[in-house]
Amino acid sequence: MDDSEKIRQKRLAKLAASASSPTASSSTDTNASQEERGFLPQQSEHVPIKLDRGPEVNAVTTPPKKSPTSPAASRLRIVESFLQQADDDWQNEAFEQIFECTLNPDERKVLTALPDLVEEFNAESIPLKFTTAQLERVLYARLSLEQNASASSPPLFDYLVETWKRIQRVRSHISSVVEKGSSNPSVGEVARRRLEFLDTAQRLVVSYSGLVINPEMAGSFPQPPSTAELGPSYIAKKLLLTADEVESALPRAFLEDFVNHFSGEGLDEMMGYVVTSLAANMREQSLIKDYQAPLRALGMLVSFKPIAAVVPMLKNWNPETTAKTIEILTILGPFLSKISSFPDADPALADHYFGSSNAFAEGGASLDGFYIGSRNPGDVRSSMESLRNITALAQSNLYNITMNIIKAGPDSRERVLQYLSSAIAVNKRRGRMQVNMRDVSTDGFMYNLLQVALKLSDPIIDAKYSKLHLIDPDYFNHSKRLDVTEDTRINADKETCERYVKQWHETHPNPEPTNFVSDIFYLTLGLHHYGLMSIIRQYTTLIKQTQELAKHVEKMKAERDSGAWPGPARMLNEEMLKRFQKQLDKLIGYKLAMDTALRNRVAIEHSLRFYDLVMMWLLRSTVIGSPQVHYPLTTKAGDSVDWGRVARGDLMGLPLLGLSGDAPLSFGTLPEWIIEDICEFYLFIVRYDAPIFERNPRDEFLTFTMIFLANPQLIKNPHLKSKFVEILFTFTWPLWRTESGQTGGKLDDVFSTHPLAKELLVPNLMRFYVDVEHTGVSSQFYDKFNIRYNISQILKSVWADAGHRSKMVSQSRNTEFFVRFVALLMNDTTYLLDESLSKLKQIQQLQIELADPLSPAASREDLQRREERSGFLRQLEGQAHSYMSLGNETVHMLQYMTANSEIVQPFMEPEIVERLAAMLDFNLAALVGPRCTELKVKNPEKYRFEPKRLLRELVDIYLHLAHRQEFISAVAKDERSYRKDLFSRAAGILLKNMLKNESELSKLQQFIDRVEATIQSSQAEEEELGDVPEEFLDPLLYTLMEDPVILPGSGISIDRSTIKSHLLSDAHDPFNRQPLSIEQVIPNDELKMRIQEWKGERRRDVGRVQPMDTS
Repeated sequence: MDDSEKIRQKRLAKLAASASSPTASSSTDTNASQEERGFLPQQSEHVPIKLDRGPEVNAVTTPPKKSPTSPAASRLRIVESFLQQADDDWQNEAFEQIFECTLNPDERKVLTALPDLVEEFNAESIPLKFTTAQLERVLYARLSLEQNASASSPPLFDYLVETWKRIQRVRSHISSVVEKGSSNPSVGEVARRRLEFLDTAQRLVVSYSGLVINPEMAGSFPQPPSTAELGPSYIAKKLLLTADEVESALPRAFLEDFVNHFSGEGLDEMMGYVVTSLAANMREQSLIKDYQAPLRALGMLVSFKPIAAVVPMLKNWNPETTAKTIEILTILGPFLSKISSFPDADPALADHYFGSSNAFAEGGASLDGFYIGSRNPGDVRSSMESLRNITALAQSNLYNITMNIIKAGPDSRERVLQYLSSAIAVNKRRGRMQVNMRDVSTDGFMYNLLQVALKLSDPIIDAKYSKLHLIDPDYFNHSKRLDVTEDTRINADKETCERYVKQWHETHPNPEPTNFVSDIFYLTLGLHHYGLMSIIRQYTTLIKQTQELAKHVEKMKAERDSGAWPGPARMLNEEMLKRFQKQLDKLIGYKLAMDTALRNRVAIEHSLRFYDLVMMWLLRSTVIGSPQVHYPLTTKAGDSVDWGRVARGDLMGLPLLGLSGDAPLSFGTLPEWIIEDICEFYLFIVRYDAPIFERNPRDEFLTFTMIFLANPQLIKNPHLKSKFVEILFTFTWPLWRTESGQTGGKLDDVFSTHPLAKELLVPNLMRFYVDVEHTGVSSQFYDKFNIRYNISQILKSVWADAGHRSKMVSQSRNTEFFVRFVALLMNDTTYLLDESLSKLKQIQQLQIELADPLSPAASREDLQRREERSGFLRQLEGQAHSYMSLGNETVHMLQYMTANSEIVQPFMEPEIVERLAAMLDFNLAALVGPRCTELKVKNPEKYRFEPKRLLRELVDIYLHLAHRQEFISAVAKDERSYRKDLFSRAAGILLKNMLKNESELSKLQQFIDRVEATIQSSQAEEEELGDVPEEFLDPLLYTLMEDPVILPGSGISIDRSTIKSHLLSDAHDPFNRQPLSIEQVIPNDELKMRIQEWKGERRRDVGRVQPMDTS
């Protein structure tokens, strides 16, 4: 054993002996007295090694037991001890324990000695005691020890945090003593002085905690290089610990002291390092990584108002960026982009939550009608719910962070608004129909920013829309936060818009700054447009790609299973099939990940509530000049209107239905995309999750659409109005469909409950049915059929409602309008049935042609031709289905309208009835005539071709009008298609298939008998009149004119019924193509009189001819 080990053993023995001696006992008493004096000796978590005490002694003598004392006596002893100790002694003992260092080294004290400071104090004759007067020198000496630079030494910042925590423990003990001695006034006075001592120590500790991480003072205190390099970012390192660890390593109360101390004194510089470090950490995270730590850390920091005020002033808050770099280089960017369920946040996320066990499995499951491969639907739903809960919590945290910054002051609020504005500005390309995702921010970034904005908008989204008046209607005239200069406007061209803005500025040279309500409202609008609506378009594209790839995979499987792959190519094709299956499985995972966010009902309902507000704001914009609408705002009370009641269909005297002339420019100059986005969002919901509307009233939408359809001049683009109709049509769809095909639930009940829908739905739809004949766009001819199909479906759904039916009757009494409506209805029926039946004939021919299989030795040219013909067949099938669907509905409309005796009269107008008869006869001949066999195709239901049902409805129309002589005469005049035997054949088919009974067919036969009688009578009259002079013949139909009129442009005389019929579909003179209306024609009374005289003379001449005597 060497000398050093001998010395060490002696020290241990001495220490062991002292444990059983009175000294040891007094040491215990000393500890007790320390508690009594107001502090407890706490051993540091990081104990500096000052004395080498050797290994622990195994045998320690148990101290003698003390006599039990009463609680009252114990409290009295503690208080007396607290009062008896001099302040200098208390400070020395307390600060030794707090700072874990000493000026009087003692083997019994596990404290760090400060020999250099002892030498200084001795030289200056300063007592070797810790007092507040010398405390800073003590702390500086402790922080300046060379041993601090050792890698094994705790960082100085950690030492100071632990020191601060020990101060708090001493404070707590003093408070305990004060409570015990509350009856003694001296206790309070002593406690106050000693708390002041602690205040001084606490200020020093906090101050130096900032100094030791200050990069400019990196060389002032010895520290491990790794710690010194971090500088203020060391705080970020601590904040990134787990929640429990953070509170221990960096208590919130310490941070509060730190922030208060350095606020205005370098806090911005230090927080710049910290926040930047947190953002850098978040860039590496995602929902399947440790995203919570940096999010929680940033949330904690900005919960302190001084930090919240500093953060938006940092240079990387909103630097000049691009759409891609804004989510990388800015402080909030990584937090907004990485905490997302969209696959562009982290491609591995889709596989983590929605990966399949086998991409090559046969069969597979479906979820909400979408193929999901080998995934279990229950597991998918569970993953979605879990992911939605995670993102909802994260979005709530993002909102809290943003709100804390906004609340920090007006400058901070302005910087937040600027950031939102910048995010929209750099993502303008997302407003296009086709977007290159490499040029814009990720879906997750835009979606999370929208969710934050929606939460900021919540205070203005109340049921009564009581803050509607706070939204500045002139916002786009003077605010630059949302650039709409190049956007199409609702009802103004670019020149008109520029002139309006110029005039506005002339009358408002010094406009008031925009209020926060307006800023948030318009920015949230922009984030919906450039964020959500863009994502929905991407989502729709993804679904199409997935479905097309799934069809291709199924086609390849079918070819493989049929043996169509020759031997040499089989391996290559199998490899291609596997690759396509993997890609399909990946796309399905991406789609499910997008479903998680886009089809989150909570988020959808949030946007619905916002768009309800938008619709009411748009309606308000159309009546800005109304006395009930306060503009500009002159009273805090707002408008003299309960907009909540307006939303439910009570217009409260507002002139919303009596708007005349063009739209107010404050409304007409708004961007068109505002209305289009509302429509597209509603269509997205009804296509993918319509049951949401079961628990969300559509009052606002019904009020909105009824008013704008009743005032068609307010919106220039007919496409937008057609969107209204399309959405109303979707309300007639079933809400759900079982796997067996059964459907249930509808949303069209709102048509019979909403006050404005009850009053305006039918008139609006009928007017729009007429208006879409000429929309002014190149695709108007085909667009009108889709629009009218939607209208026909809505009218059919409400026909059973007596109230709506009465509105139809009222419209029919406006003969001029209703005749035009009926004329267009018949035009469509004629065209659609003709086109659909023509397509069916071509389909039949192609089906026969393709039924013969190709020879195994077929050439490449033969294979290519077969593929081309198959493609043409698919094209024809799509067209036939479309035309037949539309044709069926137009025939059905005629069927139920002519069944109502109150509506029949307009069908009997001269310009209508003959066209109606000709249309019915032509289609009857197509269905039962000699060439009807050309319509026999495989699977006719595939094209919605139901010939027997169609025949029954055509015959119904004949029966509904059979009692009208005008109709009988019109059918009799149809020399082109009318044949008596066709009705006999039709009756036989209907009777055989039990579609009509004997009684109904008897009425049909009576009708035919009357037609035949009329034909014979007409033939006799023609024989009486003989050859008609050319000048008496209608120049278009070559029939004898009854009521000739002169066309003012061309000067040609034509029968009134002929020109009225022509003008129903073409508002031009048929001879010179000049615009023409029926009001412009001039009665040709002179020609009419001559025709009547000629007819009378011919009849008299016939009467003078005596019959030949044949007896």
